Amino acid sequence: MNWNQMKLRLKFGHAVPKSEGNFSMGIVWGILISIVLWVSIIGWFMLIFK
Repeated sequence: MNWNQMKLRLKFGHAVPKSEGNFSMGIVWGILISIVLWVSIIGWFMLIFK
């Protein structure tokens, strides 16, 4: 591997591939949305059964 290829790898190379990055962002967004849903469901139960 010559110096130009090393520079390109350092400049554009990421630790995770694009598909894995999208997958992990999907997991993060799914967890955030599910937390909001669980909080709202628990709030509804507390209002109903107080």
